[in-house]
Amino acid sequence: MPIPDLTLQQLRAVQAVAASGSFTKAAAVEHISQSVLSRRIKEVERLLRVRLFDRTTRQLDTTAAGQAFLLMTGTVLDDLDTQLQRFMSYVAAQSGTVALAALPSLAAVVLPDMIRGFMPDHSEVTFEIRDGDAAEVLGHLGSGTAELGLSANGDLPHDFCFMPLLREQFYGVAHHSHRWSMQGSLSWSDFGGETVVATPPGTSIRAMTDAVFGEHSIPVSRHFNAPSVAAIGGLLRAGVGVAALPALELQGFGLDDLVVVPVKSPNATRVTGVVYRGGQDLSPAAAGFLDFVRAAEIDPPRGCLAFSAKRPTWPAAHPM
Repeated sequence: MPIPDLTLQQLRAVQAVAASGSFTKAAAVEHISQSVLSRRIKEVERLLRVRLFDRTTRQLDTTAAGQAFLLMTGTVLDDLDTQLQRFMSYVAAQSGTVALAALPSLAAVVLPDMIRGFMPDHSEVTFEIRDGDAAEVLGHLGSGTAELGLSANGDLPHDFCFMPLLREQFYGVAHHSHRWSMQGSLSWSDFGGETVVATPPGTSIRAMTDAVFGEHSIPVSRHFNAPSVAAIGGLLRAGVGVAALPALELQGFGLDDLVVVPVKSPNATRVTGVVYRGGQDLSPAAAGFLDFVRAAEIDPPRGCLAFSAKRPTWPAAHPM
């Protein structure tokens, strides 16, 4: 026996008539005329080949077939309403998931306050956070495993957009006995002849320091590529070299036994912010979070300056 092709409007019409016990009241509930409602009920009965309601001039009763039909379809309508409510919540950025990739320093220092400010009005939104170096952040964005990234404004692909959040001061960091302990500030030339404890290739810090040392022909020795801030700190405390690090990277250091001196030279800052693919339709939750961040006032950590709220979006090639 073929299954009747019933519409959602027809199912709701049957439910409304049964619930109100009146065609007049049901028509008002459905915001249609009584004649349109009557035609819908008759069409359902024709397709089902049963009578759903017994009608008299004084009374409207649901038949046994009608009661069975309501029992079976009522659950369908309730489930549909629940799912539609969830979907509308998703569309309104009240639920859903923000998939985000971030530099570890931004994930640890900047992102938590952003999420704390966002959540009161979006309590059903969840976050999937992946941390990694600048190359890994771009990899997540390129593969679609993340919609938004928190990274540095470095060599971004041409189809990516960048919204600046912070400008971080670079610092020279060394063992407490290093000659820098007598200086109030440094220039990039002060790194000349030093053994630099560097972050690995592919990181935003390495790209910037390599470019500066190369541009100014500053001779440095790179015997160490340290994979983490903890490893860099250990090497510096052992006195085997010095490091050039932006302000957020120092948040994880215990600095009491190290020399930390600001670098006062051109290109001695790192601009960090939100990265995303231009022209991509973000999920409502991700778009809502991006709008929130764009308008939010950021309390800059020590050694950082915040870009103003209602921040512009830079194309990938924008200078730092």
